[in-house]
Amino acid sequence: MARTFYDNLGLNQDIVLDWPFLEGTGTLIHDQSKSGSIGTREGAGGTIWPAETGQPYYGLYLFQVWTQYINCPAADCPNLNFTSGDYSLACWFNWSVGTDTSQILMGKYILSDSGWEVYLTESGGIYYLTVRHHHSLGASLRTASYSIGWLPSTLHCWSYSRTGTTAQHYMNGLPIATVSGTLIDPESSAALDLRCGCRFTEDSNWLNVYLGRPRAWSRALTAAEHRQIFAQGNAQ
Repeated sequence: MARTFYDNLGLNQDIVLDWPFLEGTGTLIHDQSKSGSIGTREGAGGTIWPAETGQPYYGLYLFQVWTQYINCPAADCPNLNFTSGDYSLACWFNWSVGTDTSQILMGKYILSDSGWEVYLTESGGIYYLTVRHHHSLGASLRTASYSIGWLPSTLHCWSYSRTGTTAQHYMNGLPIATVSGTLIDPESSAALDLRCGCRFTEDSNWLNVYLGRPRAWSRALTAAEHRQIFAQGNAQ
């Protein structure tokens, strides 16, 4: 499903995951990046494609999750094994806070052991988005950065870059206040699957309601590139 001139775009340099959700039906999720990481719809309940027609939602193709999720086997996503290097992530989402106020956007991890994860949570009426690194050894089992203001029932464009021991979060292309501890390199997640929309155990923390175009890069994006992600939406 690669598009003509895709690799000519500066933003797509060192991109290692790009799921634009153009399928509109079926269970397979196709990667436009050279990594070729194929995801599969898993789980039960809900409609993963809006009305199963592939019609755009706010100009984006998104899927409704809630007890469904996407799984990509470890063997198909080796380029997402982020450890000591810089990396970036991005996606669109619109969430609804239900009985489970902690919801996973994406992750390749085991809690307090290895890998990385991105999740939403609410506490005291404040809405957080957090990226965590997991460690099985060292001074801490988890290190993280987070930002606030990710209101429910609102379409958000989130992007993020880890640079060395710190990170920066972006909302709709603009940098926002980010609380970043000293990020320890996550333990290798080479043997772990990538999952979007659920906990690593695939039994809770379901994302409710929409996720759009999860992407990842094996480098830190520039501020201009973060603006470009929002400006171009899903049109690349």
